[in-house]
Order: sequence, then C-alpha cells, then structure tokens
Amino acid sequence: MKLRGITIDFDDRRTCGLLPDLCLEWDEKYDELEDNQKLIDYWENNIKKVVSKTKNIVSGNIGSKAIVYSANEEAIAIIKDIFSDLSLSEIEYEDITKCERCLQYDYLDENFVPPSK
Repeated sequence: MKLRGITIDFDDRRTCGLLPDLCLEWDEKYDELEDNQKLIDYWENNIKKVVSKTKNIVSGNIGSKAIVYSANEEAIAIIKDIFSDLSLSEIEYEDITKCERCLQYDYLDENFVPPSK
C-alpha cells in the first residue's frame, strides 16, 4: 500500500536547502543537522498540529528520518497544509513496518502499541 506524506532526513544536509530559514544560524562546519534545534522544533510543532487535527497518520523515526504519512485523503491534505514548505512524497507501508518500534502512530495497525519513551 502506498502512503503519501513528508520525510525530513536529519542526516541529509540538503534538508536545509528545502527549509533555509531554519538553517540561518546553524553552522554546518561544526554541527550535525540533528543538532539544529530550529529544525527539530519545526518538526515537533508541526507533528503536534497534524495530530491535533487527525489521528489517521503513520508517524515516527526511521534511523535519521522523521516521517509522517497517510493513505487517508483528508489526513494527506492536513499534512500538506501544515508542512506547506515541503513537497509530498510516497512510501510503501511495508517499508515502514519493517522498522520495529520506530513508529509513534500507526492508524493502519489495529493492534498497534506506540513505543515507550
């Protein structure tokens, strides 16, 4: 099943090319992208906004990538609206489910238990 949504890769410096305003004070010579607090805050604040409007998402972290996807058209529209600076992409649901204990939300799995923090 294909899902549509957003991925932010905290290991890929090209992410700052997509969100340049969040990287103005970040020093790529000395810091890793995952140290960019503005980028982290952007992700966390927008995820809170998405979750406040819909629970029909698959979201979490897979390695250095933060993801939020859905197969629900209304949820996809919410993701697109909130993450308006980024383009939607597609991912196979099976690729996400291969990652054990990396998801915060998984509305497609009726038996889903979010990982404990």
